Amino acid sequence: MPDILKLALLSLLPFLSLTVLAGCRGGQQQEQQNSSPFLNFQKTPCLGICPSYEAAIATDGIIRYVGWEHVPVKDTVYFQLSDDEMQVLRQEVAQLNPSTLSSTYLTEWSDMPSTITTFYQDGKEVKRVKQEEGGPQQLLTFQENLHQRIMRLVEAEAQRRLPVK
Repeated sequence: MPDILKLALLSLLPFLSLTVLAGCRGGQQQEQQNSSPFLNFQKTPCLGICPSYEAAIATDGIIRYVGWEHVPVKDTVYFQLSDDEMQVLRQEVAQLNPSTLSSTYLTEWSDMPSTITTFYQDGKEVKRVKQEEGGPQQLLTFQENLHQRIMRLVEAEAQRRLPVK
């Protein structure tokens, strides 16, 4: 499948999953509607084994994770960050100062995955950063730390789903 078609299909997945969730998880869907977006974090696929997923983090700490490829859970799962964890994340975003970042840090290589980070303030998108290669070290560190936090939650969920022996 051509890369452009693959990316187009992946960009539709969050909307399709919300449609499915509206019928399956009415209570949780209502909960999501009462909170505004804080951060959206997406890792796109590559031609290798790069993890690809999306994590939408709301201001109340609810994370809607959708796992696509090369992740421990390929499903839509909800997590809850504690107030302290959300406070730390807010401080990290403030220190990063997203408005000073470039919108893109691209590469010439066709198989490189992208990390797309969208920042919100008062429920409105204020900055979207697509990073493939390079960029400020502070951005790279922020992305890696956030990825590791999300993967710890996902790995715990994968362990929880294992059959009891």
